[in-house]
Amino acid sequence: MAKAAEVSVATVSYVLNNVTNQTIPEETKCRVFEAAKQLNYVPNLAARSLVKQKSGLIGILINKNEDDSIWQQLRYSQFVSRLEKLLSTKGYHVVLFSLDASDPKLDIISERKLDGVFVVDVKTEYFHLISSYFSSGVPLIVIDSIIDDPLFYKVNYDYSAAFSHALTTTERQHGYLIVDSFNNSELVDHICNSSGIDQRSIHILTNESQLQAFLSQNDHRPGIILNEFAALAAAKFTDPAKFTVICTADCPEILPPSSARVAFQTGKAEVALKLMLQLLANPMQGPENKYLHVKPAQS
Repeated sequence: MAKAAEVSVATVSYVLNNVTNQTIPEETKCRVFEAAKQLNYVPNLAARSLVKQKSGLIGILINKNEDDSIWQQLRYSQFVSRLEKLLSTKGYHVVLFSLDASDPKLDIISERKLDGVFVVDVKTEYFHLISSYFSSGVPLIVIDSIIDDPLFYKVNYDYSAAFSHALTTTERQHGYLIVDSFNNSELVDHICNSSGIDQRSIHILTNESQLQAFLSQNDHRPGIILNEFAALAAAKFTDPAKFTVICTADCPEILPPSSARVAFQTGKAEVALKLMLQLLANPMQGPENKYLHVKPAQS
């Protein structure tokens, strides 16, 4: 490649590894990149990690249960797909781990040198065990979890604002709420409390038979459902025009046209990526507030 670009091997290395302490003319950089393109150059991550002491790998740890319903299996598909695409544009590669939420096996994590980690929907009692597998200085961001630990950043939806968009005061008093079950029970409690709906009118979704029974008892009342895939399950048993969906799966396009919906200004992937890049640049220069909330879009 150095011969093709008519530069030294050192210059090629400086350009491709984005070394910032070398002054290289823009024209020279263009020649190197063009030569790399013509030669179908693929970076050697192992060699690059030795030079930079970075692997270029970002981990996404999703906590799952063997008996997860279809709506639970699908609710993070858009988030993972979008986050992987965004990280790729920044030169990172994604390693996706599926952990048993009730008995996480973590040896596979220790076999990877990760530059940063996203932990999704984790039980509080296992969070510190998981975090202990990563050395100090590796940014760890928690998604869809309430974790009472000031060392770590958490990214969640702003549920209080979302409910304000979705429900009037009267509907809060007389409506019902269907919440997808999460491994992080603190998040479930936070969602329920944020809704302002009486606990007796809240259903934690686990299976379709219980969902059908709940809807048959509340079919005359206004309702709100979290998760578009859960809403599709509910639409089997009641008119989708009767409920509003808070689009936490970032897939509003799959909903029946008659369903009212509350979407968000941006996805969790975008917010999580921005925070991760900030922490990778300087782990000590993150936002003061450890909880970042994705705001609902203005209706």
